[in-house]
Parts: sequence; structure tokens; C-alpha cells
Amino acid sequence: MTKAGTVQTLNINDLKKFSPEARVNQPLLASKDFVTRMNCYEPGQVTPFHVHPNDDEVIYCVEGRGAITFADRPDSPLEPGTIISLPAGLPHGIAAAKDCRMVVIYTTNSGYTSERPQHIAAEAGIALPGEKK
Repeated sequence: MTKAGTVQTLNINDLKKFSPEARVNQPLLASKDFVTRMNCYEPGQVTPFHVHPNDDEVIYCVEGRGAITFADRPDSPLEPGTIISLPAGLPHGIAAAKDCRMVVIYTTNSGYTSERPQHIAAEAGIALPGEKK
């Protein structure tokens, strides 16, 4: 007999929040195996350059434009409908285009961790969920 988990339903359009200070990161769904979160960016806002040492991540662009940024490879553009899979251990950041808001949803393992391989002073005040201090 298989035990069913909890069914979770929400409308992301009701949960979008933006701030002029920094991108807004908020939880959407969670289970024992994974978490799904949403980032809402004003034009030009970023998620700091970071790495998930042991956790794959999938990012889906809901609206707007931007890019997944890397240190050693070309940026991967984001636009509505783009889905990107990032393997564990790949340092990356996320940047909204300078001329529009952007919303992305990402899913990764429950209990994931984030680390900053390079500390950029301008990004110091932007918190990362799962960040090891």
C-alpha cells in the first residue's frame, strides 16, 4: 500500500511580491523530498553568485527577462517559458534585465544548502535561502 502525501495548491499570481530593496524570495511548496520557491525581481535586481554543493536545481521563468550567470561560461538567457536544469556544484547567479521585472520559480532538494564561492560587496546584504554562514 502506498501512502499519499499532502496535495498542495496555490496560485503564484496571488503570491508575487516585489521590493525596491532587493529581489523577494519566498517559499511556495515543500515536501520531505523537495522545496519550490519563487523569486520576484525589479529591473536589474540579482540573486547573488552562489553554489549548491550537493543539490541540483531547476529554474523556470514565469515572466520577464534576465539570465542565469556563470563565472566560466556564457550566460543562459531567461524569458517566459524557459526552464533550466543546474547540476550540483555549478556556481551561478540570477539577474533580471535592466528594463523589466522578472519572476522565476525554482525547485531543489529539501534541506538544500547555498554557499558563496566569491563574495561581492554589493551583494552582501542579499540573503540566500539555505546559505551556510
